[in-house]
Amino acid sequence: MSAVSPSASYSVTVRLSIANRPGMLGRVAMAIGDAGGDIGAVDLVESTRDRIVRDITINSRDSDHGQHIVNRLKRLAGVRVVNTSDRTFLMHLGGKIEVGNKVPIRTRDDLSMAYTPGVARVCLAIREDRQRAFALTIIRTRSTCASPASSAACWTAAPASSTTR
Repeated sequence: MSAVSPSASYSVTVRLSIANRPGMLGRVAMAIGDAGGDIGAVDLVESTRDRIVRDITINSRDSDHGQHIVNRLKRLAGVRVVNTSDRTFLMHLGGKIEVGNKVPIRTRDDLSMAYTPGVARVCLAIREDRQRAFALTIIRTRSTCASPASSAACWTAAPASSTTR
C-alpha cells in the first residue's frame, strides 16, 4: 500500500507570529517539511522590528496529520501559533452552492409562469412523462457526487433513451 500524499483537501492555513531574526522562516519550513507537510503558500501579514506575522498554507495527508504539523510548530522556539484555519471548512461556511434564476422575473405574470401555478403544470407534465424532466429541469446539466473517505463515486443524470422531446 502506498503512502497518502498531502493534498489541498486536508490543507490548513496557520497564522504564525515569528521572531524577526535571520533563519526563523527556514526553521518553520524545516519543521513543516520534517513533519511531512507540503507548503503551498507563504503570505506576509505584518512586520515589525521584533516579529513577523505570516500565513502559511500547508497541505497534509489527513486531519490528524494537519494537527501533528501544527503541534510541531507550537513547539518551535520563537514561534507562536496565532490561529489555524481548515481551508475546506472555510469554503463550506454558509454553503458553497448558489441558486439563481436563468430567466428574469420582472412581472407578476413572469412569476406565475415560473413558480406557482406554472411550476405545478410542469410537474404534472413530468409525472405523465418522466423523460420531459431532462428538457424542463436542470437535471440534464447536473451531476451528483458522493465522496466517502476511501473512494469517490459520481454519476451524471442522463435520459434513459437517446431521443429528445
